[in-house]
Amino acid sequence: MIRAIGVAVLAMAALDGGRADVQAQAVALTGGLVYPISSEPVEGGTVLFVDGRIAAVGVDVDIPAGAEVVDVTGSVVMPGIIDAMSYYGIAGEDMNEVPSPLTPELRIIEAFAPFGTFGSGEAGEIRVRELLSGGVTATYIGPGDATVVGGQGAVVKTAGARFDDLIVREPAAIDITLGGRPASTYREQSRSPSTRMAVVAQLRDLLVRAQEWMATSDAADAGPRNLGMEALARMLRGEIPARVQANATRDIRVAIELAEEFGFELVIDAGAGAHQMRDELADRGIPVVLGPISHPYISGEEIPDPGDYGGVDERNAVWLNEAGVHVSLASFSRGFGRFGPGVAGQWLLIDASIARGHGMSEADVLRAVTLSPAEVLGVADRLGSLEVGKDADVVVFDGDPLSILTWATRVYVGGQLVYEREN
Repeated sequence: MIRAIGVAVLAMAALDGGRADVQAQAVALTGGLVYPISSEPVEGGTVLFVDGRIAAVGVDVDIPAGAEVVDVTGSVVMPGIIDAMSYYGIAGEDMNEVPSPLTPELRIIEAFAPFGTFGSGEAGEIRVRELLSGGVTATYIGPGDATVVGGQGAVVKTAGARFDDLIVREPAAIDITLGGRPASTYREQSRSPSTRMAVVAQLRDLLVRAQEWMATSDAADAGPRNLGMEALARMLRGEIPARVQANATRDIRVAIELAEEFGFELVIDAGAGAHQMRDELADRGIPVVLGPISHPYISGEEIPDPGDYGGVDERNAVWLNEAGVHVSLASFSRGFGRFGPGVAGQWLLIDASIARGHGMSEADVLRAVTLSPAEVLGVADRLGSLEVGKDADVVVFDGDPLSILTWATRVYVGGQLVYEREN
């Protein structure tokens, strides 16, 4: 488990000369205990990456001449941690378009601001030392949960030379919230939807209208473009999933009913009460991205009202996993500004260690913060495991990743050393 207190400032590799020249440098991490995640651990293994991608993983790896060889004997080498839900880089005032409860046309990437020194207004290297110190190399960012349909989320990396280098997938999902949170937003304004009934009714009506729009959008007289309907059409066609934040069993049940009625791919977010419906979720193959158990009330809005469920249970991930539910762990940490730094993902391995302590296997726990979120986010072709051809997003830990005494010592993103603890 990783602590980020007192960690040195990120040392970002400068891209002097041609970018291709820098990326073409081969790096071999040798002698470590390698956790590919997609296969069994390799004792005394080598991870070789060239041109920003994994080139080989194993014991007998041919290392090309001129490669940088880093001896990591005694360390653990694994893919970068993926935070499956956060508000990193999103200012508090940009999280929710409160005047309207239904805004599928909004794109969170247009509010994403990862550059430079916070508050300075100056450009700078893209560096997130807090997240990198926890081994986090990628995260899903989404709109807030104060409305019913918040907009479209994205998958981004935590370090890169340019803004475009950060974007892994965009759009990656439509973010939807059920339960008391959006109802309370509009109840305070004496507006609808101010009840759970109205939240669901407005969402269902929107989806019906999207279906009707899809039926006529290809016609010659389809009329002007509708960005919101285009976004929902991608979701209803199965191109991107609906990420539905639901904690109470009644809200999870509604999410399942809507997914079956309209045929969209469903991901349950937060899911504090998901263990109470684990069989229903497992039978339908619905994945759950769990909110944090280690700090549930300080980092985000994933648990807005304790009355929404019967209480947080730290065995949630274990029960879901045992039932066969595809589980990912996430920080749900808020963005910059008055809501805090939005980098609670640096503590994600704390939640992983809690799940391990309650009986979840080491392999399943580490998968829940690497390959499982990559699969849910639709980026497993690039991220989440150490396999040939995937992005060289690699973390070196100086011991057991689930131990409180362990630190991330080296972090590579796209094959570039972007964090080194000793410096």
